[in-house]
Amino acid sequence: MKHFDERDRESVLRDLESLDEEVRRLAVERIEALSASDVVPILVDRIGDHSWRVRKAAVERLVAWPDTDAAASALITALGDGENPGRRNAAVEALIHHGSSVVPHLIAAIEHEDEDVRKFAVDAMAGIGDDRTVEVLVAHLEDSDANVRAAAADALGAIGGTEAVRALCAAATDESQDHLVRFSALYALAALEAPIRVRDLGGVLADPMLQAGGLALLGCVDDDAEALDVLLKGLSTGSKACREAAQSSLLRLLSHADDARAERVVEKIRSAAEESPDLVESTIERLEGADLPTKLTLVQFLGLLRDARCVVPVLNSGRDEALSEVSLAALESMGEVVEEAIDAAWGELDADARRDACRLFGKTCGGRSAARLVASLEDPAAIVRTAAASSLGQRAIGEALAPLIHRLEESALDDDLEGEEERAAVTGALVAIAGASAEGKADPALAERAIEMLNALLKGAADNVRLAVASVLGRIGRPQDLHIVTLLLKDASAEVRRAAVQALSRLDPGSMVEPLRLAIADESPDVRIAAAIALGASGRGELFADLQCLSSDEDARVRATAVQVLGECFLGAEDPERRAAAMAVMHLARDDEAPVALAVIEAARAIGASAATHVTPLLRRREPEVVREAVRYLGAHADGQDLDAVVPLVAHPDWSVRAEAIQVLAKRSVRKALPAILRSLELEQDEYVRSLALRALDRLEG
Repeated sequence: MKHFDERDRESVLRDLESLDEEVRRLAVERIEALSASDVVPILVDRIGDHSWRVRKAAVERLVAWPDTDAAASALITALGDGENPGRRNAAVEALIHHGSSVVPHLIAAIEHEDEDVRKFAVDAMAGIGDDRTVEVLVAHLEDSDANVRAAAADALGAIGGTEAVRALCAAATDESQDHLVRFSALYALAALEAPIRVRDLGGVLADPMLQAGGLALLGCVDDDAEALDVLLKGLSTGSKACREAAQSSLLRLLSHADDARAERVVEKIRSAAEESPDLVESTIERLEGADLPTKLTLVQFLGLLRDARCVVPVLNSGRDEALSEVSLAALESMGEVVEEAIDAAWGELDADARRDACRLFGKTCGGRSAARLVASLEDPAAIVRTAAASSLGQRAIGEALAPLIHRLEESALDDDLEGEEERAAVTGALVAIAGASAEGKADPALAERAIEMLNALLKGAADNVRLAVASVLGRIGRPQDLHIVTLLLKDASAEVRRAAVQALSRLDPGSMVEPLRLAIADESPDVRIAAAIALGASGRGELFADLQCLSSDEDARVRATAVQVLGECFLGAEDPERRAAAMAVMHLARDDEAPVALAVIEAARAIGASAATHVTPLLRRREPEVVREAVRYLGAHADGQDLDAVVPLVAHPDWSVRAEAIQVLAKRSVRKALPAILRSLELEQDEYVRSLALRALDRLEG
């Protein structure tokens, strides 16, 4: 513990009175310099500081102070400071952070003669949520002060339980209670989603001040026939609060109704909306300025109505990211009316709304939306064109083939992020449309037309376009398209050549050998890496020599890829000569650069335990990342004898290796590691590794 002298104490006391809030905050952080008897009173004084940063620091220190009783007593006294609301609020916060340990103090404080102390003590109980407070809170629903009674109702709503619900129901329906208390009780019950029936509410629904609270309670009981009628009538009231409470409760009722009942309820809601001409317009008007929870309710409710007037307002509400998915789901549920309404209003929509409309049209199936999606490929906003392309692919609309290919060519002019996103969306759409054709889900001629048009586009096209064409061919290419892919293997762009190599793996394995051999001699390492992967994917044994050649490539990344592919394909080969040759490659790779050595481990993972002999020597490497991965492999696959080599690594210079070794030895129950782990604890400085070692000892000794 740090020693403080008189100068330290004087410095803290002086700084606590500074005009600079940062000086005062730092003084609070150094409060231990004062005598223990002075700390709590000073901290309680500082929670009334006009700076929130100082108040926050004081609250944190009070919560951490070991004498909880002293802190709690001082904080409860501060609840009565009517001159400083900031101190009272900070005191409530500190008491809540103390948690259940201060509950006895709060139970005592709720009997205080000062109604403010009682009220804020109740607020602290609500924040803590301890069941022990329910009994006293129920009792204080009869407190002499209405604010305390209302706070008690709020607190019971936060804590819940059968006794809380019973007491809240009694308070809500007690006509002798203040409206404030009854209102709080009703919303506390709503927060608890208490299963209240219409008959349980007494005269609440007839009281204009309480009606909204009563409506908010209904909808949690499946078999209350009266509730639906009451809620439907609530939609036509002149009170905004009542209408929104009814809407919310109707949505809650629908959420746990079976399909047949839900359909009947929705029909009744639509009929009620038709009979109340102002309902739709008033709800739409309210949507603009409501808070987020209310907007969520309004959007879902409007989605039930299938009214054309609702479509654009709900679409526009999706600008708020928190509402976007809810808005689109509501629109999707509205059916055919959506396409017509959006199409008619298209010229009035901004770019964000047009984008969201295109996203929506990817989930609908009408001809009007299909035509609008195709037309939107020429929209001035890239975000709209991108969304339109994605939705056209989602629906595999064959009529969009030519416009998409034109869009692919046009998007090559944009090298920014939006252009890249658009090309990716167009490429994905072309793949989806041509792929659906190839799978017999669309016009069989579409795939052939797509290939022809893409091939025609290659002549004189920009690099971006040729790359996109190669990417599409890589995903929809057919054996008869080999000549196009071979041409792309000679392209001036390395990215295009790499995409062409990837395309080869989809073609007839018998036709790809020679083109692949052209690729393994490519000047670009990225192309050679793609070639190594394609060689492995081919599964053709005669390509072993080509992989063997790539395992000696000048580029370490190429060597690593070739080693991993060769090991995965041939370490377990039935041919003993080929297996021996693969082992020889692994042997050389173990002494290569770190990425190549790591590739040996990846290959071994694919093979399993039989490859442990290739990994164990890597434990002697100097690179921590290699040793760590080798330990992980052995922990997952090795037998007991191979795990012996991991034991010395509990003293490895790198903390991450020590940590991995200790965890593996403990998990695999290697008891002979106990002495090494015990010795390592004597010198271990890293707290994380120490904690792992202690847990390992418990496990191994147990």
